[in-house]
Amino acid sequence: MAKHEETLADRDEGLIELDGTMFYVIPRADELEPFLMSLVSDSDLWCFISSSGPLTAGRRDAATALFPYETDDRLHLAAGNTGPATVIRLEDGETQQVWEPFGPCPSGGKVRRAIAKSVLGHVVLFEEVNDDLGLTMRYSWAASERFGFVRRVSLRNTGDVVRTAVVADGIVNVLPHGLVPAQYLTMSNLTNAYRRSEVVGGPAHLVLHSLEAHMIDQAMPAEALRATVTWSIGPEAGTVSQDRKALSAVRLGRPIPRDPVMVGRPGAHLITAELTLRPGEESSWCIVADVARDHCAVADLRKVFATSDDLAAEVDASLHQDATSLARKLAAADALQETGDAGASAHHAANVLFNIKRGGVFVDGYRWKRQDFARFVQQRNRRIAGNHAAALAALPDEIDRAYALSWAKAIGDPNLVRLVLEYLPLTFSRRHGDPSRPWNEFTIVVREADGAAALHHEGNWRDIFQNWEALCLSFPEYLPSVVAVFVNGSTADGFNPYRVTRAGIEWETPDPDDPWSNIGYWGDHQIVYLLRLLEAADRMVPGAVDQFLFSELFVYGDVPYRLKGYDDLVTDPRVSIVFDEAAHGRALARTAEVGGDGKLLTDGQGDLHRVSLFEKLLVPVLSKLSNFVPGGGIWMNTQRPEWNDANNALAGYGLSMVTLCYLRRHLGWLQSRAEQHQGSTMKLSGEVADWLSEIVDVLESFGETGGGGDDRQRGAVVGRLGRAFSSYRWHLYENGLNGKRDVAVDLISTLVAAALPLLDATIRTNRRADGLYHSYNLVHFSEGGESVSIESLPEMLEGQVAVLSCGLLDPGECADVIDALYASNLYRSD
Repeated sequence: MAKHEETLADRDEGLIELDGTMFYVIPRADELEPFLMSLVSDSDLWCFISSSGPLTAGRRDAATALFPYETDDRLHLAAGNTGPATVIRLEDGETQQVWEPFGPCPSGGKVRRAIAKSVLGHVVLFEEVNDDLGLTMRYSWAASERFGFVRRVSLRNTGDVVRTAVVADGIVNVLPHGLVPAQYLTMSNLTNAYRRSEVVGGPAHLVLHSLEAHMIDQAMPAEALRATVTWSIGPEAGTVSQDRKALSAVRLGRPIPRDPVMVGRPGAHLITAELTLRPGEESSWCIVADVARDHCAVADLRKVFATSDDLAAEVDASLHQDATSLARKLAAADALQETGDAGASAHHAANVLFNIKRGGVFVDGYRWKRQDFARFVQQRNRRIAGNHAAALAALPDEIDRAYALSWAKAIGDPNLVRLVLEYLPLTFSRRHGDPSRPWNEFTIVVREADGAAALHHEGNWRDIFQNWEALCLSFPEYLPSVVAVFVNGSTADGFNPYRVTRAGIEWETPDPDDPWSNIGYWGDHQIVYLLRLLEAADRMVPGAVDQFLFSELFVYGDVPYRLKGYDDLVTDPRVSIVFDEAAHGRALARTAEVGGDGKLLTDGQGDLHRVSLFEKLLVPVLSKLSNFVPGGGIWMNTQRPEWNDANNALAGYGLSMVTLCYLRRHLGWLQSRAEQHQGSTMKLSGEVADWLSEIVDVLESFGETGGGGDDRQRGAVVGRLGRAFSSYRWHLYENGLNGKRDVAVDLISTLVAAALPLLDATIRTNRRADGLYHSYNLVHFSEGGESVSIESLPEMLEGQVAVLSCGLLDPGECADVIDALYASNLYRSD
């Protein structure tokens, strides 16, 4: 670490350059409430750091951790007990003073603290200045794919007198490999009984942290053959202890524990040394830690120690290499901008960084490797891969996306064309799993066994398409592919599964013993996020999506959720979903047989039911219109909120205006395509064609009243819409989709013409005086009753609910409202 004349604590908050790297500095960070930071790596190393100092880190997933994977609230309180720990005892004649930098309580005099993080996110730096002692301690964390986590430390004499100090510094509560969170978080005392930490020694003070045996309650051998390794470089004459008692020993001036083997207690790596620093002098050292090293890896590491001419330089080179590789990924996604506002440029880089960490980044633009593309086809559908094995093998080793698409079209198999469209050679993608949301399990897959970039992606449905929408600003030709992945995962009743991965779609399964296990069926994403992708494609690659409108290349996800019938929804809209165990089992059996395509809807002959893009775009529209409440919004009856997690309390009894407004825009998009193909016919699944016709009839009949009918008329309309959808779902769940029918494209224009006046009137009715929009509770309709009963909102919201009534308004008058809503994103629910 370079010498620091001016401390970070002396600087103003903002960007500074340190050793050629741009950092953002927060002085007096300890005066803020503790906050969580991530340390970014180009490899599978993950790390989350509390601003109070403790951290959790590891490789690949939470089960391969270096420090315990704790929730962030407990992580903030773990200073001195997990991660870095330092004790400095200063001797001045007969006077002794103890300073514990970065401890939970400032000690040893007047101190000032600061935190800095690199713009790339790959280095986090802590500093504590002790003005009374004239000393400044600084340490940083960075990640090296080759070596692991690197903690570099410096202690500088910024005073004007010589300082002599005994220092104990390092890391504590190091996990041995083989313990998983369920064990050490619930059985920590038992896990201690299995722990072993051994100082191997040598030029780099190697320490091995392992289990005496794996934790099992069976009479059988269970050798633990991998270990966590820690080692260090410097300072001169420093020694190492694996026992955290070394901290107390320095604090109290007692002998340092030197037993090379420690069992039954959490391990540590603590450097102890006596340092004499003249004014302006600095001493530095570093500690390196990695997980899951087997015997061969440990032997190779010891060979590096024995043969390296400059071990510190090798560590620095590995860090530089990883930083350069990370910067290349960011540059590919246009993160590294140079503007007149350096802060805005840094903020943009951070936004792109977190976007590609979730959604990934295309490994080589539009260039593909034949071997990985063939592997993807095999992963998705082994039958298709077998049918075209010779053609796949004959492809050049490197191809581009346009060539692959024309190649598949020439072969003439629509399933192969679909897989070309769905192939996204992404790397660096992972689910979020930080300690603030530990229920989202993550797995980081960035390298193959041979060191090549692993092409992999996974993410929750809503999240990953948001990420890809932004990513495609840099890779616009992939927008049709992202649209294809989107529509091919959506279901025939207009909803979407839980997660998207390279292998296909995934869904939640209920677990009665887990209160967080819940089935939910989302629908707004089919309108909001799909529309944004379509509009992005129109802006950046005009016509690229339109070419597939009539092509029967697209499929449906066969997600085994079953939305109850209309009458049951009215009776209890909070319990609206049934999980079909039998359908779930059939999908898993098909997946085991053919691959990821096994989770897609099949026809009566067992083949994938393929439909046109027009049908895929119509189904979510019909689904939303079937839940339309004139004057109110879109009924959220799928046990989960339709557009905002904050609306959980309204799920089942809520009406969404945001979904309705996006539905209005989506209808406009569909109308523009229908107008381009007037007089043409499209093929629709017979059941979808019947559903479309019935929805058109209902909307047209209500439009005859000017959309301003009384409550009974509105109740009748909602009932007819709901029962039309209910009948369609019953046939779908019982028999699937079978057979196609030619339908005039002009029927889309008829649907739009019938729906828009009603949607526009509802938008105008719900607009408040402040320009925002009302969000209502669900209306319970009874077609034969005298009036409509309205479920009241909670008392805390009383007085904020508008009356469900509207008159017919000129649709043109609503255009400014819709445009303003889109432009300002002023969405709020009362």
